[in-house]
Amino acid sequence: MEALKARKFVGIDLSEEAVQLSIYDEGTEQMSEEYFPLTETVDGDYLQSGMDYVYKYFEFNELDWMDYSAVHFSLKDISEENRERLKAALTSEFVDTFGIHIISRFRGFVEYVFHQERVVWDRNTMLLEYQDNKLRYIVVEQIYRAKQKAYRAVTQEVDLAEYGITEGSETLDQDFCKMIKQFLLKNPTHIIFLTGHGFEGNWMKRTLNCLCSGRRVFLGQNIYANGASLLGISNTSLIEDGMILMQGPEMVHHTIGIVAAEGGRQKYVPITTIGKEWFNTRGSLDVILDKSQKIEFFYLNNKDNETEIASCEISDLPHRPPKTTRIRVEVTFTSCTQGLIFLTDLGFGSMFPATGKVTVFPFSLIS
Repeated sequence: MEALKARKFVGIDLSEEAVQLSIYDEGTEQMSEEYFPLTETVDGDYLQSGMDYVYKYFEFNELDWMDYSAVHFSLKDISEENRERLKAALTSEFVDTFGIHIISRFRGFVEYVFHQERVVWDRNTMLLEYQDNKLRYIVVEQIYRAKQKAYRAVTQEVDLAEYGITEGSETLDQDFCKMIKQFLLKNPTHIIFLTGHGFEGNWMKRTLNCLCSGRRVFLGQNIYANGASLLGISNTSLIEDGMILMQGPEMVHHTIGIVAAEGGRQKYVPITTIGKEWFNTRGSLDVILDKSQKIEFFYLNNKDNETEIASCEISDLPHRPPKTTRIRVEVTFTSCTQGLIFLTDLGFGSMFPATGKVTVFPFSLIS
């Protein structure tokens, strides 16, 4: 019997500055990394130029795309315009093979952290990105909600000019060290990842001593692409130790579901999950109607631990006995807090044929 071939996953991060390319081999558990600075772009389109680098790298190294199980992209700018531009930069063969899977850099780092050993994510972990005299940070921390352990990831950006810090200045090391001491007092952490052009060069002496005081510190440029590649293994939203609340840009904090009877008890059944950007969040579930032609939806805000209830009446269905109408419920988001629920009548076999009627139920969530 032929042995199963180990899977390989590709992560690609694209920005105006550079292309990060990471390939994870599940068999060897090794990550290979490449970093291509973008010195020139085609007509100012860094996405097209970045993908040209990737295509040329695969061609030069005689790599076959068919040897890879999945490809995920992380983007610095995940606007709809940029997502469409990336789609235009991909060949039709590529899209047919892998589809288009785009995540934010925020999610890329969180995915990277929770795909590491427990020691990395079970204590407060931080990413510091120093670029264009701005310090962007992402913190992954333990929290407790209703006496249950959970994890929260948050992000924020700091303009270093407000602290008198100027990238490239003679006093950069001294000024940055002073700022980071105060910053870490307010944001205690045990592991720090450093990335961004601002940390390059040999200017960090006092700063590095301050960062490494009682902490583990890692410096690298492929953090986001690494997280994107590891996403091919699994999506992180819930682990055995608790829920992961990703409170970053474009992330969904709600689950949408119904309450169904199971073993004589009422049970919440989610249709969608958290841990994804709104444009990646969707779900479906088939529901059997009883005596009523109404379905109640429960919107669970996992950020604030609050629940809203909304009822949808499905009209103009043919008269059928109870439990002989099957409705397919499909949920799609149009923003972090808005979307549409499609309810399609599937009937119940040949005795009660489907009408195919679709009811559209808009929703708006309290964030």
